[in-house]
Amino acid sequence: MFIEFLEDLDMKSSFQHFLKLINKTQKRAEKRVAKLREEDVHIFDYQEDPPQIIAIDGSNRWIWNNPDLRTRIALIRTAYVVYQYHRENDPPLNLISQNSRDETCLIGRDRSFVNTYTNELLTFSEEIEKIISRTNPLTETLSLIRSLLEFKLVEDLAEEHSNSLIVMDGALSYVQLKEFETSISNIRKSCKLNNNVLIGISKRNVTKRLKSELTDEAVLRIVSKNRDEMLYIELENIPKPKQKFPPLGRTFLVKLHYRPIKTFRIDVDIPFKEPIEPILSHLAYYSKVSTFPGYPFPLVDAHTIAALLRRVPDMYNNDIIEAGLEEGYSREEIFQYLITSENLEKDPFHRYLDDTTR
Repeated sequence: MFIEFLEDLDMKSSFQHFLKLINKTQKRAEKRVAKLREEDVHIFDYQEDPPQIIAIDGSNRWIWNNPDLRTRIALIRTAYVVYQYHRENDPPLNLISQNSRDETCLIGRDRSFVNTYTNELLTFSEEIEKIISRTNPLTETLSLIRSLLEFKLVEDLAEEHSNSLIVMDGALSYVQLKEFETSISNIRKSCKLNNNVLIGISKRNVTKRLKSELTDEAVLRIVSKNRDEMLYIELENIPKPKQKFPPLGRTFLVKLHYRPIKTFRIDVDIPFKEPIEPILSHLAYYSKVSTFPGYPFPLVDAHTIAALLRRVPDMYNNDIIEAGLEEGYSREEIFQYLITSENLEKDPFHRYLDDTTR
């Protein structure tokens, strides 16, 4: 990390100075990227019609905060949609089913508070404590629990469905906790038994495995510029002991449309011997919707269902108020502790998804 700080220049001059530095670094990095070996870049195209796709996403938000106990209650929603490709449709997608699960979660920073849990939950809490950072423990804990619930939903879907692409929002990485490892082991067994493929698609990717100043995603964007082809680059796996969140399967940078809105990191865990091109072709078929070219539309649908939790922050307010009154809280205390909004997501593509699906 480097920091340069200017005091003497006016605001405009400071901006201009820093923008020149950034632009210079960007141009130098782009020239290096242009030398990326051609054999590392693979072209693929549409092949046979794809199997059904099951898309999963999750969302969470705080609903109650008691600062006296440094304890919060959160809502977690996991959602899924099942689509089948039909060439004659426009767009060529047929919604088979959709559903969501809403669950509440209690998280406190005080260890003595967790002692009221069962031994199993206490152990889980202690394991999480070893992994999360100390800067934002409540939010990181909630994020981990949401991720675990997403895997548990995938676990059920992998057992219920066969011959499917099971696509999760986010990287296929997990926390080295018993609960995660058990769930993932069950998912892999069901995928192998039922001929399913587990896939993770990251909206945000800041890896630099291609050894450039630019992120890997930026490297692919530059390599594929002005090329009306679908492309992919496979990234080398980093040894698990060196990673806080080990990956599953193989990792690729992929351009899923001739002219996509964005390129993505895609993790693929294949439980049987199959080349990667047919799987990327299957994803590309589901990425033809003109509003989101290059991004599997079923994930947009799953995101829309999951994000209702944030877009309609008062959807459970009546239940919370009634429960609070029954537990002896005054209305003033209820509204004091009730959390009715949260910070906006700042990632551009995440914001694009939210805005476009309103």
